[in-house]
Amino acid sequence: MRKKIIFLFIVTLSLIVSGCGEDEGSATNESNTTAQGWHFQGRDCLACHNVDLQDSEHLLVGGTLYKSASVSNQDDLNNVCGGDFVINFLDGGGNIIQSSKDYEDVNSKGYKGKGNLFILRRKLVQFSQSTYHIQIADKNGVILANSGYTHNFTTADYDINNPADPANRVSCNSCHIKGGYTAPLYVQQNPLVCK
Repeated sequence: MRKKIIFLFIVTLSLIVSGCGEDEGSATNESNTTAQGWHFQGRDCLACHNVDLQDSEHLLVGGTLYKSASVSNQDDLNNVCGGDFVINFLDGGGNIIQSSKDYEDVNSKGYKGKGNLFILRRKLVQFSQSTYHIQIADKNGVILANSGYTHNFTTADYDINNPADPANRVSCNSCHIKGGYTAPLYVQQNPLVCK
């Protein structure tokens, strides 16, 4: 009886942990625009990627990009902008200080997920403590969105008990969520880039 309980506990635990995995869902086509399976977009990325998943999949920063501000269902992949995106961190003069394109891992499965914005922690351990404007662009430099306000970053680690930490904005979806501090991240300009 005790062995059965332990076995059921292990199976249940493995199912819970696999819920944050990178390859949920199925894809019918191998092209980058259609093979972008389910990835729990719109949720606090770092809650899985810095708590449940192995170190190689931990994120320094992460979020989801939507097609418009009027997202009715953040779980619907049709609302998510598909493609490879770059997060630029700008100073007050509009100069790029950090960019996610400088910290890519071409073997990461994260680029297959639709709407993903992220920097892997193994590629950049921490930001310099500063305040940045955030800009989202595609790989060709076409600007899709600009923040209207600044975002603070510190050298502190992500805190699951305070994911919307105003001093350390590493978990984009903690604030940018329907019903949150502000609307979900969305394409503000050049919507044709959004697949």
